[in-house]
Amino acid sequence: MRIIEDVFDEFCDPDSGKKIPVKQYLLRGLSGVAVQVISYGAGVSAILVPDKSGKKDHVTLGFDNLQGYQQFGYQGSSIGRHANRICKGKFAIDGKCYQLSINNNENHLHGGKRGWDKHIWESCVVDDSVVFSRLSPDGEEGYPGNVLAQVKYTLDDEGGLRIDFEAMTTQATPINMTNHCFFNLAGHAAGQNGLFEHVVKINADHFTPVAEDLIPTGELATVEDTGFDFQNPVTFGEALPKVPGGGIDHNFCLRQKHRGELELAATFQHPPSGRVLEVYTTEPGVQIYTSNFLPKEKGEMVGREGASYTYQGAFCCEPQNFPDALNQANFPSDVYRPGKSYQHSMMYKFKVEK
Repeated sequence: MRIIEDVFDEFCDPDSGKKIPVKQYLLRGLSGVAVQVISYGAGVSAILVPDKSGKKDHVTLGFDNLQGYQQFGYQGSSIGRHANRICKGKFAIDGKCYQLSINNNENHLHGGKRGWDKHIWESCVVDDSVVFSRLSPDGEEGYPGNVLAQVKYTLDDEGGLRIDFEAMTTQATPINMTNHCFFNLAGHAAGQNGLFEHVVKINADHFTPVAEDLIPTGELATVEDTGFDFQNPVTFGEALPKVPGGGIDHNFCLRQKHRGELELAATFQHPPSGRVLEVYTTEPGVQIYTSNFLPKEKGEMVGREGASYTYQGAFCCEPQNFPDALNQANFPSDVYRPGKSYQHSMMYKFKVEK
């Protein structure tokens, strides 16, 4: 069977107090790649990829039980209603002002205090895909309109994990969905040394600089002559010392032919293992994050198989619209209205180079 359903853990709903089973689905293909997704946060809980010798290892951070996902947010989750930061949690649509929940210093991040990553989603198997869905009610975290959202995972036989996001709304509202896997192609426990070995190429010649609170300034700056220049392959180990603060948590503006078409955004290679990850998206931006907020001390964040996850022990490549686009007139819009569905397709494609 290509998809095997099971129970991952049990979730105690904070609203009703009811205990709800967290469903788990294992997807397998002929490439040797195996993916596990769970109904908590409609997230990816594991990805196993062989190396050039055929040995498989987890290439995402993850946990053996639900408690880890609840304690350390966003791990592999589907992010919504709006990924990334919104300045002060404020925006206006059609002259009406909205105030969202504040959960990241003075700003709104990844959908708020209880974003979509912290809910149990309905789930089912449809053909060779796993489909998650949930209804986000009007006023949830301050957002207007009821939104019916769906996330579909499909693993092909060439090592490609396609993720299709779709949402419909009853009112004009911002929607910006992505996946938030933390990757380390050297293996989930390889840490910062493994991260530094990755060779990175990003199909972007501009990025969005940020202020101290990580809110974009509104500028679209060239990557040339900066540590953000990944137009030609460079290792994280070479690039990060050139970046202010020594870490990346920035949006890159992709060189897209047309928004809505699935195009290559970035490639990550780990030469010692031979593992390669290509990331494709239909959206105009990709947020690269080098896990700068993971704990610096070992033992503070313990993952699957007892592995200790620490500072810069993984990277995220989150395809999405530009952050804080609601408050930046020169950024692409992410406001959707009744009758116009939100659609975003992305793919993590894994390869092995001998």
